[in-house]
Amino acid sequence: MDSKFLVPAIGWGVLALVVLALAIYRMSIGSREDDRIHLNAAESNVPTMQAAFAQKLESLDKLGKSLTIVAVLYGAGLLVWAIRDAWVSGSMIPK
Repeated sequence: MDSKFLVPAIGWGVLALVVLALAIYRMSIGSREDDRIHLNAAESNVPTMQAAFAQKLESLDKLGKSLTIVAVLYGAGLLVWAIRDAWVSGSMIPK
């Protein structure tokens, strides 16, 4: 790999690790979710807490999806750049 690809590749690796860490965090938070519906709103604030928890999970999901799309597009761009650079420099042309 050429040295001009090193910094962008490290940037992509860091972005991929952030996406992975966010996915693990989302799974650990989601495992504590209460799936039961509490109908006695007068007795407790559980429905309010469930709504807040669902909002938090939804925002984590949106962030995760957005970062995943960015990471995939960034990686695809790096791949295209590397292939084009190899093609232009002649290293992909059979001799």
